[in-house]
Amino acid sequence: MGFESILDIKESNKGVTRPAFFLDLNIDQIIERATKGDRGVIQYFEYFPLDEECVEYRRMVYRDICECGLYDALAAFNMAYNEYRDIENKKNSTRVDLQKPVWNFCGMVIYTGCLVNLLEALKAADLKSEGFTELAKYLEEYTGTQDFISMKEKSVKLKTALDALSVTADYENGRIIVSVENGIEEEKEKSAEEDDEQEERNFRFYEEFLSGICATNEKEFVNPCASTDELTGFEQEIVKIVAKRNPDIFKEADKLYDEKNKYENTVFGRLADELRFYLSFYEFEEKMKKAGFAFTSPKKSEGERIAATGLYDLALACVNSEKGKPVISNDMSYEKGELFFVLTGPNQGGKTTFARSLGQLVYFSKVGLDVPAKEASVMYFPDILTHFSVEESVETGRGKLMEELVRLSPMMKENPSDAFVVINELFTTAANYDAIIMGQNVLKHFLEQGCHGIYVTHLRELCDIDDRIVGLSAQLDENGKQNFKILKKAVDYEGCAKNQVEKYGLGYENLKKRLESIRGTVL
Repeated sequence: MGFESILDIKESNKGVTRPAFFLDLNIDQIIERATKGDRGVIQYFEYFPLDEECVEYRRMVYRDICECGLYDALAAFNMAYNEYRDIENKKNSTRVDLQKPVWNFCGMVIYTGCLVNLLEALKAADLKSEGFTELAKYLEEYTGTQDFISMKEKSVKLKTALDALSVTADYENGRIIVSVENGIEEEKEKSAEEDDEQEERNFRFYEEFLSGICATNEKEFVNPCASTDELTGFEQEIVKIVAKRNPDIFKEADKLYDEKNKYENTVFGRLADELRFYLSFYEFEEKMKKAGFAFTSPKKSEGERIAATGLYDLALACVNSEKGKPVISNDMSYEKGELFFVLTGPNQGGKTTFARSLGQLVYFSKVGLDVPAKEASVMYFPDILTHFSVEESVETGRGKLMEELVRLSPMMKENPSDAFVVINELFTTAANYDAIIMGQNVLKHFLEQGCHGIYVTHLRELCDIDDRIVGLSAQLDENGKQNFKILKKAVDYEGCAKNQVEKYGLGYENLKKRLESIRGTVL
C-alpha cells in the first residue's frame, strides 16, 4: 500500500510563499478565477513539484482526468467526502450523547460508500497515469480488508434501520404523545401524488403543533438524529424516546462507536484536498474552451527546444472572455542553440503580453497542467525568474533605476542555473549608452548560467551581442498599425516612427495647422 499523494511522489506540500513572478506574469489573476479565491486550493498552485519526474507524474494524472472522463466521479467523491467531514464535525461538537454514535455510523456510510464508488470508477477507466493506477491498487487493498467490509456492512445496516423509523408526535389537551413505528414492517405502496399530499398535511400539522409548544422558539422541527447539533429540549426528549423504543439500534450504534469512532485513513483526506487542484483547473479550462480559447497538454521537449503554436496570454483571455472579445495568439520556437529572445518594436505592440504568455507557458507546464496554446513542447525548467519595470518608491526614496537594480541583484547573485527568465523594459531611465552596457551584462550573466528567456526592450543593439540571442519584433500591418504579431524578423523602425507620429498628431500637415492656429491667435 504505497500510495500517498496524487500531487507529489517525492515531497509533501509544506508552507510556501507566493512566487514573486505571480504578479509580473498575472498568474495571480488566473489562479484567482480558477479557484474562485479558495485559499485552500490556491496554495497548491504556489509551489512546484520537486523535479521533472514529479512534473510528469502530475501531467499524466491530469491527462487521465481529461481523457478518461474521470471528472464527474472525482467531483462526486469530493462532494461526498466533504459531507462526511461535515458529519464528523457535528459528531465531535454535539453535546447530546445519543447523537454521537448515530452520526458516527451515518458518517461511516458516506465514507465507505464514496471510497467504493471511486474504486469502481477507476477500475472502469483506461488509466495511464502512475498516480491513479497506484490509487486504484491502494483503494482495492484498503476496501478489501475485513475491517473495512465489516465497518461498511454494520453502518449500512444501522442507517437503514434508522431511516425506517417513523416518529409521530401528537399534542392534545396539554399532553404530547410520541409514537415510533418501523417503516420496514408497515411499508405500503403509495403513489407519488399520495406521498406529496401526505407530506403537505404533515407540514401543516407540524406548523400548528409547534406553534403551541414552541411559540417563543422560532425553529422548525428537525430530525434530532441526523440534521443539526443544536437541538431544542423537546427534540432531545424525542431522541431519548426513540432510543428507548428501539434499544437494539442504539445498542449496536454505541458498540460500533466504542469500536470505531476514529476510522478515517488520512491518505483519503489528503486525496480529497489535492484533487481540488486538478478539478478547479479542469472546470476553469472547460469554461475557457467554451469561450473559444485553446488548451493543450504540452509534449516533453527533446533537447533544449521550446515551441508553441497559438500561444496567448491567459490572463488577458480571462478579461476578454468576460467581454466577448478574442485575443491575438502567436507562434514561437527556441531552436537548438537559441537561449534568449530579445524583443523590440513599437509601443503597445503586444511585446509585454507576448513575454507574459511565454512565462505562463512555462509555469503551467511546470505544475503539470494544460497550457494556453494549440500545440506546445516545453523542456523542464527548475525555476522561473521575472523582472518587470517598476515605479519609483516613495517610501524608500530610491529612484526608478535604483529600484530595478535592487530587485535585479538577488536574481543574479543566486546564480539560477537553467531557469527561465522574463525581463521587461529594464533601465529605461538610464542614458541610452548606459542602458545598453547594463543590458548586455544582464544577458551575458543569464546566458552563462544556461538560462532561457526573453528580454523586452527598445534597444535593438542587444540582439547582436551573442549568437545564442535571437531578435524578435512586434509587427505592424500594411497600414502601419499594431497587429500584435511577434515574428523573428527585423523591426520596421520607419513604420514604427510613422505610427507614433500619426498617433500623437505630429505629421507635417497636423503641425502646420497647429502652428498656423497658434500664429493666428498671437496676431
